[in-house]
Amino acid sequence: MRRRHLGAVGRWAYLVLALVLTVFPLYWTFVIATRPPVASFGTPEFIFMPDFSALVAVWESNGFIQAALMSLGTVLLTVVVTLVITVPAAYILTRRNVRGHVGIVAWLFIAYLFPDFLIAIPMYAILQNFGLFDTAAGLALAYQGFMAPLSMWLLLAFFAAIPDELAQASTLDGCTAWGTLRHIYLPLVVPGIATVAILMAVEIWNEVTIALALTSQNPTVPIVVASFKGYAAMQWDKLGSASLISMVPVIVFAVFAQRYIVRGLTAGIDR
Repeated sequence: MRRRHLGAVGRWAYLVLALVLTVFPLYWTFVIATRPPVASFGTPEFIFMPDFSALVAVWESNGFIQAALMSLGTVLLTVVVTLVITVPAAYILTRRNVRGHVGIVAWLFIAYLFPDFLIAIPMYAILQNFGLFDTAAGLALAYQGFMAPLSMWLLLAFFAAIPDELAQASTLDGCTAWGTLRHIYLPLVVPGIATVAILMAVEIWNEVTIALALTSQNPTVPIVVASFKGYAAMQWDKLGSASLISMVPVIVFAVFAQRYIVRGLTAGIDR
């Protein structure tokens, strides 16, 4: 009995520690955003009267809303284009005897490990030539260099978890390969597709290196947040406010999408 109580206390202590480590950075960002800049170097205060003027100033500043729309458009375009390419590709690699299957999968893994600047350098010249520099479509195209391999790796596991007997039965019923994908596989891998879309959206929303190299007048949210750092002085309240605002869409999105993430990551365990 005593050992059971000690185990329960240990689990609760671990959960409380994990909660503190997760919530405290968000709370301290809120403190920085709602206190005067000078107070950031003073004695820490956990109870104070917040001042939201910096949050309002950041939201009404030139370029922040435009950057949010730019990031949103880039996320949507990248996710849609990536899934349109990788869902059929993952299905074919999983259910067909494709020559060089092992080499293709190995190349996808190697491609995902490439550093960002290896994509940004050639894409800069390509997007300039095609008039896609500084656009959401150009960023979405550049992000395929590492989003497509990530999506393929995850989707291959989800498609492989579906029994072959379902495909064989659909073929006997007269379904084509496209019909089997549409009517048999897609309904079963929806949690996996949702998981891949969520992971890609979060990563693209926070991406900096490629967006910094391939945008100029239309930056994304992380670049605008970094602009409050300044060269001679740090605008702590505005930097914290911009960081706090940029985190809100991701947090809200994760709260509503967490059940899809859990279902996607655990899909196939009980099969």
